[in-house]
Amino acid sequence: MSRKGLLRGTGKSDPKSYGSRGKGDTTGSSGGRSKGDCTPEALIDSLQAANEELRATLTDIQIELQQEKGKVSRLEREKVQEVKQARDLEQKKHATVITELRGKLHEDKMKELQSMRESLVRQHEAELLRVIKIKDSEIHRLQSAISTLRDGIADKVKAALANEARDEARRAFDGERCKLLQELESLKGGKKQAEETLSNTLQADKQKAADLRTAHHAHQEEVVRIKRESEREIRRLVSMQM
Repeated sequence: MSRKGLLRGTGKSDPKSYGSRGKGDTTGSSGGRSKGDCTPEALIDSLQAANEELRATLTDIQIELQQEKGKVSRLEREKVQEVKQARDLEQKKHATVITELRGKLHEDKMKELQSMRESLVRQHEAELLRVIKIKDSEIHRLQSAISTLRDGIADKVKAALANEARDEARRAFDGERCKLLQELESLKGGKKQAEETLSNTLQADKQKAADLRTAHHAHQEEVVRIKRESEREIRRLVSMQM
């Protein structure tokens, strides 16, 4: 509402109308009053008009203050909504990325394990075939040796050959066991590295969430500071007008 509208709403005129009415009343009165007798009335009318003008100005300022407060509140709500939407979107993205990473990590690990298992099976089969061939050759050699030794030392020869076969089998078993242990350690190292990668990813997500909360808190403090400065400036303007 403008100042003239407020004056019309209260049924009062501006200072010019008061001055004109005062002069008209003075000239229209009985001729017993002098020009100096009208000065206090005109001054009172002028002061009243100025007072009404100040009240109208104060009303305008109060209306503007309420409008500014409404704008600030609306901006705060919009900013909070934007921050919330951004945070929710970021959290959804992080959750999706983590889920995809976990699924991909599991899939890759299963493929790697399957490939290692197949490789170990092939190596084991090849090693068994090699050992079988060696043993077959050794057996043929032993059979040939046994066939030529049918006298009293046959038992000793058999025992020696059996011990040799046991030693050979033990050495082959120990070698295979060492290979399997080494492959197991390699698998454990790969698993540990994958777990560390996942842990680093989760830690980075937590840090991003903390950064978002810090930015939101700083924004809230900045809004409060602007609001306080606006209110302080409005109070200063009001005090200057009064």
